[in-house]
Amino acid sequence: MLDVVSGALGAFLILMIVLLPHYRKEETDKREERDNPREAEALRRRLQETEDRALLAEERAVRAEERALRAEEKLARTFLVVYIRWATINHDVDLHVVDPSGAEFFYARKTVPGRPGELSEDSQVGPGNEVWELREAPPGRYRIYANLYSRHGNPRHAVVKGRVFFRDGSEPLPEITLTEAGRRRKKLVTVLVVEEDGSVRRTGR
Repeated sequence: MLDVVSGALGAFLILMIVLLPHYRKEETDKREERDNPREAEALRRRLQETEDRALLAEERAVRAEERALRAEEKLARTFLVVYIRWATINHDVDLHVVDPSGAEFFYARKTVPGRPGELSEDSQVGPGNEVWELREAPPGRYRIYANLYSRHGNPRHAVVKGRVFFRDGSEPLPEITLTEAGRRRKKLVTVLVVEEDGSVRRTGR
């Protein structure tokens, strides 16, 4: 029994030794708060301001992360710019682009209601060039055609070259020679495939 009492008393003394500084600090803080109410109030305000700034910083971090996610989603998309040119004098060559929905863009329909994209450059007398552009290209197949609409007295064939520009770079379009003139004589240049991840590949059909 004596050993038990001694052990309990020893444990009590140890607890008192450990906790006494804490109690002293609490008493000191309370005494300082009683003696210096203005300083205590100023300290509380500073603590509250610090907590408010921490919360504001956390909110800003969350918004920045959301913006980064939106930017990453947008990066997955791509733009398209299709450019063709020809060097023959007087020739009127037209660019035609058919998007994944089947909407066709050309000189008579530079924009299509409800569809993104625009034929932004239309030359009617060669040497000339034509440009079709799309800010955010939906995934799918884009068929690119060239048409020798009119020779305007020049009997030569029209040689058409070009390039496609997109998010990850650019590629030359296949060079084609237009030998027949007329509104319904358009010739397939290439097919561009925009993937879900925004990448672009070129295929023959």
